Amino acid sequence: MDIRLEENIKKLRKERGITQEQLAEALGITVGAVYKWENGRSVPEIGMLLQLADLFEVSLDALVGFEVQNNSIAATDERIFELQRQKKYSDAITEAEKALLRYPNNFYIVYRAGSLYGVAGGEQNNHKYLRRAIELLERTITLLEQNTSPEISEAVIRGDIAQHYIVLGNVEKGVEILKKYNIKGIYDPILALAYTGSDYFRINPSGDIKEAEPYLSGSFFNIMNTSAMTMLAYGSYYYHAGDYERGCEAYLWLTNILESMKVDKNAVACVDKIIALSYCGAAAHSLLLGETKKAEEYLRLSYTVAKRFDQKPIYDITNLKFCVGDLEKAVAYDTLGESAIALIEENIAANGMTDTLGAIWQKIKSEICGGI
Repeated sequence: MDIRLEENIKKLRKERGITQEQLAEALGITVGAVYKWENGRSVPEIGMLLQLADLFEVSLDALVGFEVQNNSIAATDERIFELQRQKKYSDAITEAEKALLRYPNNFYIVYRAGSLYGVAGGEQNNHKYLRRAIELLERTITLLEQNTSPEISEAVIRGDIAQHYIVLGNVEKGVEILKKYNIKGIYDPILALAYTGSDYFRINPSGDIKEAEPYLSGSFFNIMNTSAMTMLAYGSYYYHAGDYERGCEAYLWLTNILESMKVDKNAVACVDKIIALSYCGAAAHSLLLGETKKAEEYLRLSYTVAKRFDQKPIYDITNLKFCVGDLEKAVAYDTLGESAIALIEENIAANGMTDTLGAIWQKIKSEICGGI
């Protein structure tokens, strides 16, 4: 094991902007005692360690820098998760409680146990499990400085806690937490449901549903953005993997989704640049499959959509379904440049297809508008 108590006392003190004198005064000891701790010349007694941990708002494990130098924690964590995956909740909970006795202040064990109780409680509508999940997840927050996973943050943990409160019937408390930690709208869908769902899950069954509008719109735009980026990435992935058939499917899936979001499919919408780009991707993959006629068909659609957008660019959301609230003031943004035509031509050149797909593109331009 490795203990770094002296380093941690100094580090935590400085992080909080506390001098040695101020720390000594807060603990009722001499400055000399603090100096000796930070230089490794003496060690605080157990009672003083507890006071230090409380003052710095960290666990005792984190304060002393205790690290287990074997795989027992990782193995225990994996064993609990495997039982959870198999839905053997009773066995998993038994393992989790044993692990908590052995590692009461280990972030990963406490987080795993809290997550387990949350999943089991949600599936079985077991309020006792959900309350235990909240207790453990709140303890996890005090241990966050041990965490090295970028997928876990305080906002994520608070979101789980909030959802457990909602299921327990304390919708108001759950919504309060979700609003506070709704970073980049990650909890917009849940908040929208809290204002529009069944009476059991609504924060105020008799309230005005207009309160849900910003969360509905935020969630909808997140779906659009996530879908676009994900499927464009899939298209690129399949291109590099040489799976041109699936790449074509990915691009066409995206065009179908975005087209279905338009109120008037023959009118310009803010999603048209992405639609044009997706049709171009489908054309490129079709050409690589040797399907020249399909490639020309998709590229013609790409040109038609792009030209229509460039003639009358639109960045509001009035031609999109499922948008609520003040639509005229809402504006969509992208990083694709001002011209949809230029975007397609840059994409063709960037993929080294100027001689093949580019030739078809020029042919289409000449047929439609004399090459303009």
